[in-house]
Order: sequence, then structure tokens, then C-alpha cells
Amino acid sequence: MKAILGLLLAAAAAVPARAAPAAPVAEHDPDAASRFDLIGEDYKKPAVLPESIFNPFKVQAAELPGGGKRDTVGATNESILAAVEHHRVSGVLLAVDTASNRVIIGDQVFGVGDALEFFDPDKGEAVPLVMGANVVLRGIKRDSLALDVGLEGETPHRIDFPLRSFWRP
Repeated sequence: MKAILGLLLAAAAAVPARAAPAAPVAEHDPDAASRFDLIGEDYKKPAVLPESIFNPFKVQAAELPGGGKRDTVGATNESILAAVEHHRVSGVLLAVDTASNRVIIGDQVFGVGDALEFFDPDKGEAVPLVMGANVVLRGIKRDSLALDVGLEGETPHRIDFPLRSFWRP
């Protein structure tokens, strides 16, 4: 068996390999220039996409459901604390069970887990405490409020709001 296979390999090596004859290359194709003339000068103009198509290179501004723009620059810890002070804490209801504690901010009562949103009569709907930030009440103590602040695109972080200005003897 090995002898037959060896003879076949020797015969295959003895036959010269023939390459296909190369096609003659034309030095100048008269139709090549006419092909590029069909393109014209329109390829230099920028393409304008309709507004219905998502364009990843266009700056997309985030809008609120009411149509207003989000202002994430003003959503700092200080601005959130100032907004709570602006609405004023007017009462704290402490219960035996800490999950049942309530706080009165402005004219609304909030419990643990509630988002701090206030009704805006001009818009006819609730608006967040600070535009561009989701503020959730996570704890109510005798001397402070624990707030979770989630800015758009960031992980929520905790802010403690001291109630020193509320407890005036």
C-alpha cells in the first residue's frame, strides 16, 4: 500500500505545474474616467438626516416630560439642601416603628421611600425637588433626614440633612 502511494506522489511531483496564462493588463482603460464622471461633485456635500432618524453624532438634549430641559449642572449637594430649606421642614412625626416616621416639608407629608416631588400649579403636575436629580427620602430621625440623590447617569449617593434649623427652642 505504501508503494502505491509513493508511486502516485512521485508521478504527481514529476508533472510540471502549469499556471494559467495571465491576462494582458491594459495600460489605459478609456471607460475608467467615464465611471468617475457619474459621481459628480455631490459626494462633497454633507448629508442632512431628517429629525426622525437617530444621529449619534448630534448632541441630544434630555427633556423632561413637560418639555423643559434638565439642568444637571445645578444639581449639587448644596443646591439640594438649599431646596429643602426653601420648602421648609414644618414638622416631624416620630413613631415607635422608624419606617412609620413622617416629615412635613412645605405643605406635603413624606414617608420613608417617597420621592421629594412638589405639585406645580402652573404645570399641573408634580415636579422634582431639583431638576436633573431624583431625591428619595431614605430615613427620618429626630435630628436629621437621610436623602438618596441620584443624578442622571450616576449612582445615587446619600446626603444627611440636619434639622437644626427646624428644632428651635
